[in-house]
Amino acid sequence: MLKTIVIYLLFVCSVLGESIESIVPVRTVVDGWTFQVKESERSVPIQVGESLTSQGFPAPVHGVYRVEVEYPKLQQGFTQGVHLDRIQSADKVYWNGSLIGETGSFEPYIPYWFRPRLYAIPTDLIRPGKNLLEVEIECRESLLFCGLFRGTPKVGDYDSLKEDLIYEDLFQVVIAVLFLGIFVQQAIAYLLNRYSNASLYLALSAIFFVGWRGTLLNKTHYIGLSFELIIRVFYVCQTLFPAFLLLFVYAMFERRLGIFSKCILLGDLILGILQLYDLNPDSRIMLVYAWEVLLVLKIPALIGVLASQFRKSAEATLILLGALFAAVLGVMDIVIDFITGKNEFFSQYGLLVFLFSGIMGISIQNARARKDLKKLNDSLETLVQSRTHELEKQYRLLNEEILVAGGLQSRLIPGLDGQIAGLSVNSVYVPVEKIGGDYFDFHDYGDGQVQFLLCDVAGHGISAALIASMLKISFLELAPRHPEPADLLMSLNARMVPVVEKNFITAVAALFDTKTGEIRYSLAGHPSPIVLTDSASLPVFLEGRGPILGWRKEIVLRTWKRDLKKGDRFFFYTDGITEALNAGREMFGEDRLLDILRDSFNRSPRNLNESILSSLREFAGFRLPDDVTYFAVDII
Repeated sequence: MLKTIVIYLLFVCSVLGESIESIVPVRTVVDGWTFQVKESERSVPIQVGESLTSQGFPAPVHGVYRVEVEYPKLQQGFTQGVHLDRIQSADKVYWNGSLIGETGSFEPYIPYWFRPRLYAIPTDLIRPGKNLLEVEIECRESLLFCGLFRGTPKVGDYDSLKEDLIYEDLFQVVIAVLFLGIFVQQAIAYLLNRYSNASLYLALSAIFFVGWRGTLLNKTHYIGLSFELIIRVFYVCQTLFPAFLLLFVYAMFERRLGIFSKCILLGDLILGILQLYDLNPDSRIMLVYAWEVLLVLKIPALIGVLASQFRKSAEATLILLGALFAAVLGVMDIVIDFITGKNEFFSQYGLLVFLFSGIMGISIQNARARKDLKKLNDSLETLVQSRTHELEKQYRLLNEEILVAGGLQSRLIPGLDGQIAGLSVNSVYVPVEKIGGDYFDFHDYGDGQVQFLLCDVAGHGISAALIASMLKISFLELAPRHPEPADLLMSLNARMVPVVEKNFITAVAALFDTKTGEIRYSLAGHPSPIVLTDSASLPVFLEGRGPILGWRKEIVLRTWKRDLKKGDRFFFYTDGITEALNAGREMFGEDRLLDILRDSFNRSPRNLNESILSSLREFAGFRLPDDVTYFAVDII
């Protein structure tokens, strides 16, 4: 049994060994390269990993790289490949004379800068022993480094080469996700708290960085996007994201942009707009050089702002260190790119550190703000408690004074319930507050004549009550001298105009003369009184109208007349009754009032008024929205 197991394990190992040997490991092809310019018969040795320009072949150049690659015998089914990194031109790649891939176009000339050159080698083209690899390139851009200069070509297992690109993308995706997280976090912070633009600018710089790096992902070039779109997005995002970093620093410390910084930002904006256009490669590279100059100029601008805050706040120190780190790596990128054309993008790590320092700076600033706010809140609470205690004391005093004023006002307004000059009268006065703006009074001239006055001052509260008190004083003085209702109201108007500003007054004056058997009345914007002659008849509004009091000095009012009959009932009221609202915002209205008057005709004025008040409170609730004053007069 043991012997059988050992034999089986030896067999498996031998099979696996053959399979592993059949998979050619990835290897770099460094030596043995030659380069032949088209239309030239001479091939010269050439170094890969260095540009053609540095080796005596300035652009424009069109030629072929050649190298022999040694291969063992391959088992069928194991695909091989060649990886040439990114070639900043157009290319065609041949294996043993057969075309295995191409990028861009020679005629018409269409370069493709960023796309990685990974080509599969059909197994049937691979010969045991030496194989010829040819890379034909054409480069017409005078400002670009041409040829196989970004890295050393690799050949070997296609899946392994592809995995290398995937891992490269994965690393870039991790960086992009970090920046995307910064964008989301800062965007939410700005939406929740818009008092500062620092979070907004930091979020915009992060999302532009994601756009910049996203165009360099290997996968981006295999999803059907046009090269022109990719390159425009790349350069626009590259141009603008440092500008928003500069704006972030200024907003962070609430500094105004100087002329120098404004010029830099204007230059960034112009370059970003120009990169949106269809430009030839050399023009784009010139714009990149201009952008790199502006990038270097941003360093003193940033350091100047941060240095001014260095001793004032911890966040300035933190952001300054992040900015210096990003600046050093950015300058390294610019120098390496200018000398070799191999931009290693070290600046992305510096920018990541810079953005994180910005986030931490905002957090420190917010923590300090919360601490200061707590101190302010504590002191404010103490102050509020002190002021509240003082206000409560003043409110109690004011409330006591209002209660006294309300008591005085209630004594100024007579409560009628009984007979006056042969009339049966009952009145009701219910102010919405402790003091109100309705006023009711009467004057008995003797010999069967009595004049009633009912006024409604716009609004309620102290101002309306003061005007009502002035009406009382004026009425006591004017009523004996002006028995004619229209004359009385016009005289009251002349008295009130100088002292009334926003509070207009409606009024009705009615002189009952039981000796002559008539009522004389005048209206000044007030609801018309209602008369009922018997229980079978419908209530009727008395005719007449006139302008309100208090809005102009000269007004003309008319006196209206009506005969009195025994059993007639007159009802005078303010609009606090008809305009009372219930919970459904429905008004009490005239119809309900007329129904009560008709149904209660045979009841005494006192019982009638009690019924009206009960119905009103049942309809509108305990607290009425306006002063309510009314009285009923029966002719007996």
